[in-house]
Amino acid sequence: MGGVSSERNISIKTGNAIVASLSKKYEIKPVDVLFDDHFSFLNEIQSEDIVFNALHGGSGENGDIQSVLEMREISYTGSDSKASRICMDKHISKLIAEMEGVKVPKWILYRDSQINNQKIFNVKKEKFPYPYIVKPNNEGSTMGLAKVNNKNQIDLAVLEALEFSKEIMIEEYILGREITVGVLGSKALPIVEIFPQKDLFDYECKYLEGMSNYEVPAKISKELASKIQSDAVRIHESIGCRHYSRVDFMLDNNGNYYFLEINSLPGMTSTSLLPMAAKNAGLDFDKLIDIILNMAILDND
Repeated sequence: MGGVSSERNISIKTGNAIVASLSKKYEIKPVDVLFDDHFSFLNEIQSEDIVFNALHGGSGENGDIQSVLEMREISYTGSDSKASRICMDKHISKLIAEMEGVKVPKWILYRDSQINNQKIFNVKKEKFPYPYIVKPNNEGSTMGLAKVNNKNQIDLAVLEALEFSKEIMIEEYILGREITVGVLGSKALPIVEIFPQKDLFDYECKYLEGMSNYEVPAKISKELASKIQSDAVRIHESIGCRHYSRVDFMLDNNGNYYFLEINSLPGMTSTSLLPMAAKNAGLDFDKLIDIILNMAILDND
């Protein structure tokens, strides 16, 4: 847990919750990973040990530490290095979802060299009008996310997104309901609907108490909910995720749903969205964490 990414504090909260849960049954060693120490903590791992990965963002989620663990033949929880890289890259994951027949908001990807060298945000040339979303292409926890309503807001939104990534995504704004689907193993958990106090489900709404309300299961017809859950599992599996993930969608007023992104290492505190959905399905936090751990054990037997 921990690490040095912009999601460090969230990772520590996740890690502490997992440690508290697993300590009831297992021998646990918490490790605050510092990526400039060449992963020296891995030298202490024994062949019978399992790494429970609670590192959000950066090298803990983009496939880097997964690659090191794989090279050293160390068992760990969560998606492998290939799937982790895909999940972290919103552009690639959207392409995969689109190939699977799932609707996605229109989007354009820009790299920092393009942003510096030309005037890119001429609305007449874009695929969609105001408002639109500006976000880093490869960052989690809604870091650097902004809604742009007019040209006066563009520069600040771009600068904030570039703080977290050298690639930024301009995405069509979908007016509707924000929903998320946790996937555990190969099964979808009940859909959670998010009611942010702000216009967007940004970092503050996600992590500050009282800034969002939630409903699980979401009030969606059984038929539509089943389709959304099925597509969540399809995306999870087509990317090659394992053990667990969380898939985010927007649901418009006409019953159309749009894939936003997939999180290969969603927050795992007792109040996070995936544990919230699991609890509604009859799995308390301890049971959920134990299931994930045992999936990793089975994968490596």
